[in-house]
Amino acid sequence: MQFLGLILLAASSWYLWKLTSNYLDEPTKKELLNSFNGLKNKFQESKQSFSKAKISEAWEKYKEEGGALSSKDKK
Repeated sequence: MQFLGLILLAASSWYLWKLTSNYLDEPTKKELLNSFNGLKNKFQESKQSFSKAKISEAWEKYKEEGGALSSKDKK
């Protein structure tokens, strides 16, 4: 029974290896790598947009303009 399980495990592993090797050909691997690198770049850009320095700068500008109520007071 254990021998049958071992054969089944080997056969299913071989079949999965064959499927993934056929699916992930070189153009697909390159496309996945490019997409992943693009995602990392976008993450870095968004991370820089929400840095402490940028948030502090935006908060100072907000305070200089008088806050959210300044436009209501002028009307």
